[in-house]
Amino acid sequence: MVLLIPLHAHVKQTTEGGYQIATVVSVTKHLSASNYTGGNPIDAPLQAREYSYDIAIRLNCNVYTGRYESAIRYLPSVFAPDHELDVRLRKHILYVSLPFGDEEVMMGIIGRRRVKDEACVEAAPRPVVGQVSTEQLTRSNFKGGLV
Repeated sequence: MVLLIPLHAHVKQTTEGGYQIATVVSVTKHLSASNYTGGNPIDAPLQAREYSYDIAIRLNCNVYTGRYESAIRYLPSVFAPDHELDVRLRKHILYVSLPFGDEEVMMGIIGRRRVKDEACVEAAPRPVVGQVSTEQLTRSNFKGGLV
């Protein structure tokens, strides 16, 4: 009975925590730009060793690019293209649940784009019959005034 309580709490946290299944689209190593402008590269100041990766993750019809940063050269195995993972989206932060040790990785969102495939185009909201969309207003020749 004692073992069932922690298991139940973990399942409840996952479902109530707002996790959704997403897919990793791509992983690229982020290279920091050097701020040295001198002539001899030997005189350049030492750069801090920071390893960071830009990870594109598709969630529904959007692809979010998050930056994963590590002090050591380590990238969790869940960040592989076409790999499914659990994510939570909060404002400008993407939380990724790691499958081992109940850990969660926090990544700042550095980009977002809408996917333009068939499934997403069909799922786009359409105006209700009798309702005028802003696109129809901008294409019309109506110059204003009372109708």
